Amino acid sequence: MKWINSAENPLIKEINKIKKNPEEKILIEGLNLVKTAVEEQFNKNKDYLKVERVLITKNFILKNKEFFNFLKGGNYEIVGIAEKIAKKISDTVTPQGIFALLSYKIKNLSEGFIDNPQILVILDKIQDPGNLGTIIRTSEAFGAQAIILTPGSCNPLSSKAIRASAGSIFYIPILKAEIGEIENFIKKYGLTLIITEPKAKKMIFEISLSTPLAIVFGNEAHGAGNYFKQLPHVSCRIPHIGRSESLNVAMSASIILYEVLKVNIKNKEKNLN
Repeated sequence: MKWINSAENPLIKEINKIKKNPEEKILIEGLNLVKTAVEEQFNKNKDYLKVERVLITKNFILKNKEFFNFLKGGNYEIVGIAEKIAKKISDTVTPQGIFALLSYKIKNLSEGFIDNPQILVILDKIQDPGNLGTIIRTSEAFGAQAIILTPGSCNPLSSKAIRASAGSIFYIPILKAEIGEIENFIKKYGLTLIITEPKAKKMIFEISLSTPLAIVFGNEAHGAGNYFKQLPHVSCRIPHIGRSESLNVAMSASIILYEVLKVNIKNKEKNLN
């Protein structure tokens, strides 16, 4: 295992560039995120995710010998780094001493094969990476098979989005698509398009949430774009009795996707009886 002690090392310079503009390559840090990425690659061998290098300090090795031995079984390079390097490349005040350099491919919708789509989440120009990461986490937890981003959405590979996803970005494919591609995909697979709108006549529990579905969550300020509203769709809103005008988009996604899961669990139970 080689060791890096200088911030002028070419790999450290490359990492600093990647951190400023994460596209197809990303740096993650912390035991939980690195463990999730490595285990997912071991277990699933997903073509959009590849761990290229793990960077680790002596202190981390001493405190986590069992996990270090686990890391040795992977098809990637393990590189030792000095504590001063860890502090330089970390986004935290007290880094844990473990990082991973990954390649993560955001495929076009036409490239990303989705077998028998049942629940797809479409994010239309979401601007806040915290919201984006939280919706990724929620979507994976409640059974979505993929997340589709429209042009103008923020970067899901930013460090803030990845942290907000709590590693869920390694479990679920993130795809990008133009509106026309999304429209054709919805027609091809017979998905019901659902749009959440604060002024919709029907509430979430007054519409059918039986799969297959494509659910649009729109921009924080403007909601879903008119191009989606011109397609055949079902509009709904989340009822609330407080004085606030609307809910945060990530919170709305959590509520709606939970309702979808609840309805479809009940449908499965009825079919079994």
